[in-house]
Amino acid sequence: MELQAFLLGSILIILGMFCWNIYLVKRLYHETQINRSYNHICNQNCQHLFVLKPHGNLLEINEKTLNDYGLRKENIRGKPFWLVFSQITASTQRKLQDAIAKAAQGDLATVNIELLQAQNTANKFKFSFTPITDRQGQVSVIVAEICDIHQVNQAELTQKHQLLESFFQNASIGLAILDDKWRHVHINETLAVINGKSVKEHIGKAVREMIPKIAPKLESIYQQVSSTGEPVHGIEITGETPKEPGTIRNWEASYFSLPVSDNRNGIGCVVLEVTERQKAKISLANRLKQQAVVAQLGQLALSEVELSALFKEATALVAQSLGVDACKILELVPDNNDLLLRSSVGLELDLRDNITVEANFKSQAGYALLSGQPVILDNLNEETRFTGSSLLHENQYISGVSTIILGAEKQPFGVLEAHSTEQHQFSQDDANFLQSVANILSAAITRKQAKDENLQLNATLEARVKERTKQLEQVNQELEAFCYSVSHDLRAPLRAIQGFAQVLMEDYESLFDDIGREYLNRITTAAAYLDTLILDLLAYSRLGRTQIQFGQVNLANVVEEILYELESELQENQAQVTIKTTLPLVRSQQNILKSVITNLITNAIKFVDSNAHPVVGIWAEQRGEYVRLWVEDNGIGIAPQHQERIFRVFERLHGIESYIGTGIGLAIVKRGMESLNGKVGVCSNLNQGSRFWIELPENINQ
Repeated sequence: MELQAFLLGSILIILGMFCWNIYLVKRLYHETQINRSYNHICNQNCQHLFVLKPHGNLLEINEKTLNDYGLRKENIRGKPFWLVFSQITASTQRKLQDAIAKAAQGDLATVNIELLQAQNTANKFKFSFTPITDRQGQVSVIVAEICDIHQVNQAELTQKHQLLESFFQNASIGLAILDDKWRHVHINETLAVINGKSVKEHIGKAVREMIPKIAPKLESIYQQVSSTGEPVHGIEITGETPKEPGTIRNWEASYFSLPVSDNRNGIGCVVLEVTERQKAKISLANRLKQQAVVAQLGQLALSEVELSALFKEATALVAQSLGVDACKILELVPDNNDLLLRSSVGLELDLRDNITVEANFKSQAGYALLSGQPVILDNLNEETRFTGSSLLHENQYISGVSTIILGAEKQPFGVLEAHSTEQHQFSQDDANFLQSVANILSAAITRKQAKDENLQLNATLEARVKERTKQLEQVNQELEAFCYSVSHDLRAPLRAIQGFAQVLMEDYESLFDDIGREYLNRITTAAAYLDTLILDLLAYSRLGRTQIQFGQVNLANVVEEILYELESELQENQAQVTIKTTLPLVRSQQNILKSVITNLITNAIKFVDSNAHPVVGIWAEQRGEYVRLWVEDNGIGIAPQHQERIFRVFERLHGIESYIGTGIGLAIVKRGMESLNGKVGVCSNLNQGSRFWIELPENINQ
């Protein structure tokens, strides 16, 4: 066992030594590779580079550093970095030591030091120490870099100069530098193009030589800047340049004092072309003014002012907005080939003279009228579409714009025109503005024409209504006379028939046999039915002609009065009537309402099976602002398909032999409710009784 333990321990010791040797070989190889890599990096870099151990000893240095500082690698390798340069002081060495110690902790460190190079030139250098860590995050080496601060500054200045020059030449705004004599020292391509000369032509030349028409104004600004030293910003410059002679252009410029040499200041210039922006600004201002005019005329038109006043205001505002000499409105004369002058401004004319323009292709107004499109006239002397009216030539108008004015049913009313004695460039926006004004005039004209037509129609209609009313009054009078005749003349002989029949029944009954008495009874029944029919017809007729005065009506009192008047009929039929709820006040007319409810109650008593006694229920319920009164019976009922026709005149569901009646009662109910601004309806099924209802407005004063 002891031998086995010894052998095992020996084996383990041998294995451990083997692994350690492998580690040492790998580390040696790794460090060799690192040294080779650092050596390669150092020698390939154009800067002054050193590779240091974490404690500061030198591992590697590149060839450029050796040559620039007169060093030999074999003399300095392995030495502390702060001892490599013999010309540095002890305090500088401490600065280097502190920076290296900081880098050894993993932080980037820098320090500025003055060194003497091989050519015995002293310059300031920036020392940078960058820590390099291994896989475990430990600092393995430190890379030191030395940069010549002077060379860096020069490179930066060169770069900045190139950048500024590029900016200067490629700027989209004009830039220039002038000396104290206001000669061009420097100018970019943008400003040179604005002035219409090349960059080369500007150099050494004064402003007065390059842009003579603008120079006086510019020189006064230069003088102000030079004397005060204060800049001038955002000033507006207007004028001509050699690039576009005769064309007025606009610029926004700034000027400031700028040193160009020792003790001498020049002028710095920044120029921005704003011609198009200025045009757009002016155009926008004009559009806003024109919109305000359109709004003003629209409000005036809505006020229903007289057309003559509207025309006068429109021509004045249009002339002012467009900046022209004259504006006029011409109306197309019906059945004529002329346009009549209705309103004008800028023309010394009397409208009473009935001045006209030909409505054909010879005149501008006629051309616009017939083409249906706005017409822009640039120069009458060069116009080929039309020759122009005598009105244009006499007043020496050169330019103008015309548009059509529509009337009722989109038919041409006339033409709106604006003209100038000087050549004027009318734009499409101007034509649109004129059309907007014409549209407002068109709406006012159409409304006036419609109003006139309505007045004429109303006058005609009023006359017809008066005539019809007179005819209706006459018919009503005739109807009243007829009703009186029916009531008096027709019922008089009917009452005689009833009276004589009654006398025969009472005084001479014994003289008649059974057949004679039956005939006499039929005469009496027929006369009574005819009298009832006449009374119902008269009642139905009166409902359509009666002037109704509404007031407060007590439903309870009305029903009580009806039941009192029907007492004998109720007793005869052994009818039972029950008022189930309190009956409220309603807004109605008492007599008509009484007639309606009476018909409903009598129908409830009448239309009952012969083997039953009538049972009638009456109650009321609230339905919003209305009161609904119900009359319920135990009668024969009404099939749903017949519930609409029962309210028509002479509509009967049963023969007179089965149930007596004229067929007018429910028609009286419906007409009566219509006259009372109410409603009527029924809920019923055959052989299950009926529930009739009427709705009346609730009395608002209760």
